[in-house]
Amino acid sequence: MNTENQQTEQVIPAEKKELGITKEISGYLHQAGKWGKFLAIVGFVLMGLMIFAGFIMGIVMSFIPSESMSMIPFPPFLIGVVYLIISAIYFFPILYLYRFSTNIRQALFTNNQNQLTKAFNNLRAHYRFIAILMIVMFCLYIVMFVVMIFAGLFAGFSGLPSMHA
Repeated sequence: MNTENQQTEQVIPAEKKELGITKEISGYLHQAGKWGKFLAIVGFVLMGLMIFAGFIMGIVMSFIPSESMSMIPFPPFLIGVVYLIISAIYFFPILYLYRFSTNIRQALFTNNQNQLTKAFNNLRAHYRFIAILMIVMFCLYIVMFVVMIFAGLFAGFSGLPSMHA
């Protein structure tokens, strides 16, 4: 019986079906647009605070005497630069989310297919960016894990003092 169903499915050509936006789907998309806009605005505010903190950290850390920061193996002002880099990375997914939110609400209000296409293009870009960022972070975690293992082995075999007294 199962093979008969498979054979009939193969014989009947698949018709291309158009998807429609029902009132229920429109309501869900409208709510998604509202929440997306909220999250994007909060993201922009937090990104602004991170940029501000990056500048403050860079300035404050550059005035701390280097003798007191001898435990840090890099110039202290780089902590502020890291904040700025992280906020620059987060700018794009927040921007894509904001564009999705504004375009989806306009598309639903004006019933404009081009706006709807722009909205979903920005949603696709948002998810693609987040996915690529996740992959990069996962790879960095793996590299850091391997480096820590080799650093621990090297420290153990080289006779360097361990953390255990």
